[in-house]
Amino acid sequence: MNKKIVIIPVFCEAHMIQYQIPNIIETIDPDYIIYNEGMFPRGPESSTIVNEQFINDYTLDGKRGFDFNILENIIKDAQTKYPDTKIILNKMDYDGIQSAPECYLKACSNFEEFGIKITKGDYIFPFEGDVFHHENAKKEIDGYLEQLEPDTGFTSNWIDFLETQYYCEKSTLNPFNGLGEGRHRRICIRFGTWEFYHDVLLNFMTQKYPMLYPTDLTTYHYVWWRPKKYKQLRYDQLQRPLPYWQKFDDNLNIIRSLQEVDNGDIVIRPNRNDVHRYASHVNIEHPVHIKQHENWINNEN
Repeated sequence: MNKKIVIIPVFCEAHMIQYQIPNIIETIDPDYIIYNEGMFPRGPESSTIVNEQFINDYTLDGKRGFDFNILENIIKDAQTKYPDTKIILNKMDYDGIQSAPECYLKACSNFEEFGIKITKGDYIFPFEGDVFHHENAKKEIDGYLEQLEPDTGFTSNWIDFLETQYYCEKSTLNPFNGLGEGRHRRICIRFGTWEFYHDVLLNFMTQKYPMLYPTDLTTYHYVWWRPKKYKQLRYDQLQRPLPYWQKFDDNLNIIRSLQEVDNGDIVIRPNRNDVHRYASHVNIEHPVHIKQHENWINNEN
């Protein structure tokens, strides 16, 4: 039997992972879930200024996230609850690698550390710590897996949500609705050769995947669901002028204040003059697992 393996580089994402694990179990039913926790030496865009202040604010030891102890308990609980899936939490070290794509490549390829032998035909899901699928998507995902040959894979339509379930990046909406250009990112690779697998992973920053099949699968990317300290960490990881983040944060607060109200497009990036300038209102069904996250607006209370 070919293995299904979900592997995820993470840093300070315990607030999402406690909900992501049951979502992965229900939608993919993998043999393994691997979390490689550790700080990319220069952040997710290869430009983070990692100084003494950053390390003191956001890490336990210069590598592990400030919430690592919480994450350890989440993983222990999940290991007990889901004994049929091998769930692994690994302390990841990047040994001075400066490039974010190279860090992502390393943290999605270290299977031998865990005694996992990758063989032709295995299904590998190189995820991120804030992606989910609807609980009813398992049959759809299984259908796509059945169509894959070794050295192929598929993408999905990623919607990037901002602050609550009601607003998202306009640019990530499906282009056929006339609103955005869409965002299509890798979901699964059926292993054939390391060359093909690595080629896909190295597109971590460009997010261009002409070698993979497009699908109609929707991926819920809660990229700007970052409460409190997690949000400030993201601001400090991504190098933008301070006024940029001040305005961005103000607009996230506007989105939260609107609750479910459709106030039309919101200018989220005033410095842009294209579709990336806007957040758009959406009202779609979300995965049940995310509804316990503190960014979720519960209108039933």
